[in-house]
Amino acid sequence: MKKSWTSIILSLVTLASASAAVQGPKRTGEGFFIAVSGQSLAFKGDFDGRLVLWHFDKAFFVPGLKHAAAFGFSLGIKRSSWLWELLYVNSRHPSASQDREGSSFYRSVEIDGRSFLVKDFPLKPYILAGISIPWLTVDQGAEMYGVKYRATYIGLGLNFGGGIIMDIAPFLFVSGGVVYRALGYFYVSGEGKGRDINDLRVGQGGPKWKSWLKTSSLGLSFGLGLVF
Repeated sequence: MKKSWTSIILSLVTLASASAAVQGPKRTGEGFFIAVSGQSLAFKGDFDGRLVLWHFDKAFFVPGLKHAAAFGFSLGIKRSSWLWELLYVNSRHPSASQDREGSSFYRSVEIDGRSFLVKDFPLKPYILAGISIPWLTVDQGAEMYGVKYRATYIGLGLNFGGGIIMDIAPFLFVSGGVVYRALGYFYVSGEGKGRDINDLRVGQGGPKWKSWLKTSSLGLSFGLGLVF
C-alpha cells in the first residue's frame, strides 16, 4: 500500500511539473483538477455487530466495523473562493457479527462543495458540505438454511466538515481536514431478492425494525490535487 501511494503521488507531481513547463508562469491555480486522498474511517451506530435482521428464513447479520484507512479519488473544479468535487471512496474493514468474522468493504460516491473563508491567499481555510451514496458489502453477511452469502447494504448520507487547502504551486495543492458523515442504509440484498431495511424483523418472527440502519463517521482526510 505504501508503494502504491508513493507511486501515485510521484506520478501526480511529475504530471504537474510537465504541465507547468508547457503552460508557462501564468497558471492561477484555478480550473479542472484531479486529486487523490487518504482518509481515516471509523463507524458508530447500528453497525455494532449485535443486530441480526430477518426475513422469514433469511438472516442479515449487521456487522461491527473496525477502524480502517480509506483511499479516495476525485475530480472537480477549483476557483478562488470555492471548490466542487466528485469523489469516490473505498476502504476495507475487518468486521465481526455474532460468531462470524470477516471483511466488509465500504464504498461511496460523493459530491462535495468547499467554500473558502479566505480568498487570494495560498493558505485557505474552508467549510465542506455534501451528499454521499454509500454501499457496504459484507462477506458472509447473509444466511439462509445454514448457507452463508454476501450481503450488500445501500444508503444515502450527508457530509459536513472543515479544513485547510494550501496551494504549494500554481498547479498543485494539498488539503487536510475533518469530515463527518451521517449515513442511513435503507436496502439490503443477499442471495435472491433484496429487501427494504424497515420491513425486516429483529430476530426470527420478532417485531419489525421499522427504520433505516443509521451510522456515522468522523475522520481525518488528507489530499493532493493537480490543477490543469
